[in-house]
Amino acid sequence: MEPVSVLSVLIGILIIVTRGPMVFAPTATLRVLRKLVSTDRRVRGLALAVAPLALALVALPLGEGGLAAILRIFGWLWGSAAIWLLVTPGSYRSVVRVVLDFFERSGETTVRAMGIVAVGLGVALIYFGVR
Repeated sequence: MEPVSVLSVLIGILIIVTRGPMVFAPTATLRVLRKLVSTDRRVRGLALAVAPLALALVALPLGEGGLAAILRIFGWLWGSAAIWLLVTPGSYRSVVRVVLDFFERSGETTVRAMGIVAVGLGVALIYFGVR
């Protein structure tokens, strides 16, 4: 398998694993996400977990094509997010709190719908990586 395929499948699995619980247990998932960003230390740890994947997506020679371009965009977005999380974790926590409050007020149906969309994206990335 080529690097672009491996990374596509890896990211697809990562998206499904992290957003799939939103479909089956939306309230519990929001509670876990709120706890995940409860301190600056946890936010910085999250940044350190995302940074290697972002670096791989940006630095590896993924070739040309639509899938490679999409993965490279993901890499730049995650790299920017990792820097943001490392430098100013407090501002990130504020944004996440507002987003989580919105989803809690909007109800479980909205959270489930977002989970279904995310899982669909993950399945599409796996499909294009295996194809």
